[in-house]
Amino acid sequence: MMIPVLKAKNEHETELVMLDLEDVLYINIEKRNIVYHTLDEKYFHLSTLSELYDHFFDSGFDLLDKTNLVNLHKIKKLDGKQGKIYFEENPTGDSKYATVAFIKQKLFHNVISRAIANNTNTSLEYSAKPPKESFRILPRTSED
Repeated sequence: MMIPVLKAKNEHETELVMLDLEDVLYINIEKRNIVYHTLDEKYFHLSTLSELYDHFFDSGFDLLDKTNLVNLHKIKKLDGKQGKIYFEENPTGDSKYATVAFIKQKLFHNVISRAIANNTNTSLEYSAKPPKESFRILPRTSED
């Protein structure tokens, strides 16, 4: 069985690789992390959303709340009042959703809106609101 793990590139960087469990000699805990040991290397278990985010961001995933990592290529509707992202255009009570932090809604409103438009094959068109009072520009006369 192949599992996704992190391999240290240097002291501060890791890369996501697939590890064959057939190659694992033993598994232990080091500094509260699960570590897979092979004959030549050691690999770290993906254990936090932050680690996943670092490696999945380029594939369209983003942290929209502290509890989830959302694939922006799949979102179809935002309910800003309830702070929910849906993965279908007309969600029901049984629809899957992910939560969106209020601050993320404000900071990334344009990104979320563009993703939804792209995923639903719609465009982002904005129309200017007509003025509340109509006005007319009158030409100046020689008496003015």
